Amino acid sequence: MQDDLSPAALWTTLYTNGTITGVALLGLIVIVVVLGFQLEAIFSACRYLMAHRQQLISAQQKIEGDARHALQTVMSIDESLPELRETIATLAHEYAKLDIKATAARKLHIREVVMSEIFVQPGDRPYLAKVYRPKAEPDEPMAAEWRAGRDHVLYGVDKKAAAIRFAQRYPAEHGFVVGPISVFDIPWNSPSELPTLNAG
Repeated sequence: MQDDLSPAALWTTLYTNGTITGVALLGLIVIVVVLGFQLEAIFSACRYLMAHRQQLISAQQKIEGDARHALQTVMSIDESLPELRETIATLAHEYAKLDIKATAARKLHIREVVMSEIFVQPGDRPYLAKVYRPKAEPDEPMAAEWRAGRDHVLYGVDKKAAAIRFAQRYPAEHGFVVGPISVFDIPWNSPSELPTLNAG
């Protein structure tokens, strides 16, 4: 008897032997495994998206918090601006007053000049020289001032005569050193240039 090789006969033979069921079962297993991998990939993607979404929410909340803090700072500065402007205006006024006083103080020049003349001859004029005592003893009165030099004024008809008078009044043999001699102009400020001293 010749074997029937028709598709219907082949299908019947495979179905009878259980081959179709095995193949179907194997295909089902493969589908389930593939579906499991796909589901795991989908779950992983969902977890990543959820974590990323949470990070975005946290970043947004931080930005909103920073924006609120910055807005509060701006509002606080804006509220304090009038007081700051008033303080600046007050300080500027006080500075202007101090500048006026400083200008007046600069005009009032205080300088120690020793004038030891009692009788001045007609035609004489004042001459200034710094007189030193480099070797003044520490216990002498005004020893530090003498070592630094003190301005003295003597009168003479001219510079040469004044030099002679300085040499006689402050002799070198007594430890004095007389510096350069120049004509002395007595400083003078008009009453309008002098500062007004307030009791307060």
